[in-house]
Amino acid sequence: MPIRVNPSTKNLRWTDFTISQQRPMDPADGTRQDAYTSFDYALPNKGPRQVGNFFAFPDPWDIIITPRAAAWANVAQTPALLAHEQFHYDVGIVCARALARYLSGVRTRTAAELLPLLNTAVQLHLHRRAGLLQRHYDRETGHGMNASAQRRWKQQMALCLANPNAQMLGGWWL
Repeated sequence: MPIRVNPSTKNLRWTDFTISQQRPMDPADGTRQDAYTSFDYALPNKGPRQVGNFFAFPDPWDIIITPRAAAWANVAQTPALLAHEQFHYDVGIVCARALARYLSGVRTRTAAELLPLLNTAVQLHLHRRAGLLQRHYDRETGHGMNASAQRRWKQQMALCLANPNAQMLGGWWL
């Protein structure tokens, strides 16, 4: 695949978190949590390439995923909490891989047609689908308090991460 996902780190560490004097707020449901993790992404501007009579995205091209994480200063930095937050970061990685697969197959008649397709695909995979996964995961796990649901989601994520062609996670599109 000419378009790859390049996470800045594979495993979160507590040093990846910004420490806050007040509990971070989960933007999905407005609740205060002990920690909050999402992801940022970057697509370096490399310009299109020509493939025969068509235009395509660059080859190679790396989608860079970085954690955006905050933790309350008074929280116990436990392995269970870190594992819960890791899942949120991993959502960015697997959704970016779905985005990369889509973008790798895009061909347009003009270079100008690529940017709107890129913007729509980023919105779908890295915002809408990632956001739905994040919200559903937190609802089902009670923000990590439901150990059996947490374990089930962790197993599903492990399978998804192991399969670079995965299109779904726990019945949810990436």
